[in-house]
Amino acid sequence: MTTAQQVFEMAIALMDSMSDDGKADTSDNAEYKMRALPILNILRGELYPFSDTHETDEEGRPIAALIRSFDKPIDLDDYVCQSVMPYGLAAHLLLAEDPATANFFQQRYDELKLTLARGLPAASEDIEDVYGSGAPHSEYAYW
Repeated sequence: MTTAQQVFEMAIALMDSMSDDGKADTSDNAEYKMRALPILNILRGELYPFSDTHETDEEGRPIAALIRSFDKPIDLDDYVCQSVMPYGLAAHLLLAEDPATANFFQQRYDELKLTLARGLPAASEDIEDVYGSGAPHSEYAYW
């Protein structure tokens, strides 16, 4: 399961704010980290309907558990956390200081959400030949 720390590190990498030794937790990124959990909790609510962990019941749709720390797993599937959430987080973190880059990340986030809304292919399976193999060719076989 993906943690908030992993999503934060992916967002920082997208923002090109990693340190020279590849670390996301730096003094330059302290403000980003301080804002990350509240933003991730907003994104969690937006992305929960697209997650494999989404469940419904008669009393209404429950929401994914609140993200309270960086080291606990997020209650969304790994695809959503690793492929969509970092773009949303990067967009929100850069909104005030670099609107053009934030807009790029927001557009990518919206595109990925749209892809999720359309549904991803679940799996592939073999197609059964119900006519049997070796059926004779008819005169219409080569049109």
